[in-house]
Amino acid sequence: MIKIFQLIDSIQLGGAEIIALNISEYCKIENPDELEFFVVELFHNKDSYSQDKTKEILTKNIKIISLDKISRMSKRVNYLIVPFTLLYYLLKEKPQIIHSHTDLPDFVLSISIRILSFFHIRTPKIVRTIHNTNLWEAHPLLGKFTETAFKDDSVVGVSASALEAYNNLRIKNNLRVSQNQQIIYNGCAIPQRKSYPFLLDKEKINIAFCGRFENQKGIDILIERIKILNLKFSNDFIFHIIGDGSFRDDVINLSKENANVLVYDPVTNISDKLFVFNFLIIPSRFEGLGLISLEASLSNVPVIAAFALGLSETLPTDWPLQFHLDNEDELIMIFEKIKNNEYDLDVLKKQAYSYVSDKFSHEKMIDAYSKLYLEINE
Repeated sequence: MIKIFQLIDSIQLGGAEIIALNISEYCKIENPDELEFFVVELFHNKDSYSQDKTKEILTKNIKIISLDKISRMSKRVNYLIVPFTLLYYLLKEKPQIIHSHTDLPDFVLSISIRILSFFHIRTPKIVRTIHNTNLWEAHPLLGKFTETAFKDDSVVGVSASALEAYNNLRIKNNLRVSQNQQIIYNGCAIPQRKSYPFLLDKEKINIAFCGRFENQKGIDILIERIKILNLKFSNDFIFHIIGDGSFRDDVINLSKENANVLVYDPVTNISDKLFVFNFLIIPSRFEGLGLISLEASLSNVPVIAAFALGLSETLPTDWPLQFHLDNEDELIMIFEKIKNNEYDLDVLKKQAYSYVSDKFSHEKMIDAYSKLYLEINE
């Protein structure tokens, strides 16, 4: 039995975390006698989404390790403590493979493997999935420190843009790029249709945003655009803002000032509930690969999306509902056309569904990761 640690920031609403959990669940189903998974989170969240998701994971016979539970220090201090907690579990559980997702888990892992190397202790085989196109730009020295610890490990990009970002980061820091790299597109299972908590207005067009309320996701831009759109179309659209993050107060204030803006906490298994909306809007500045875009297309919900690395790859070529973030007129034009029924939505839905189901197959993703795990452990 091959024991695999899936190293993530935390069990939270996020594409990287959802992919890591899906890999754990479905690779285990596909290889029940060969693969065993532990979800290892740096930090344990206590919000309702995380608690519900944790219970769900445990029902699937996947073990969970929270590295910060023994410490009550601040999160910043914990970044210096959790590498040693991870080291403890590496020595205790002796996984053959550790699979790291995103930059902060990479940072923690880089410290742990340095310690292992110093004491001449065998390091597990390492898999790194690059989930973003913007890597360490705010903290380049930390990025260099992290990358220096990794050598010729298995590197997976969730998109061509994400893999290019990894290569550029290594070259920028005068480090050799891994020769063991490949693209494994995030796969998405066909969503089901389950009960939902959203307050829909059937007389209006229901637009959803689902994601972290952070700069990367463009929530600040969406707030400003909604204010402008409401000057022209306040009686035509309802905005459902689903998520949480550092811009939460700004989102709440927007909701208080605009009756057509409704705010919801993160919703578990959101992919099974997107079908109720007329459109999904994604104003991200950058993505590794926008998982929520795939989920919407497979739910037959057209995606209004910014032109952004890693996000544009999720949509068919010449998708008419894309806009440039720095051009507010483009988004207003899209909403005006939606209001006037100028788009053939049946054609758009079929086009997006066909494109996503072919290129971003959930089965292909699980097969690719299963093959990777089995091959590197030979």
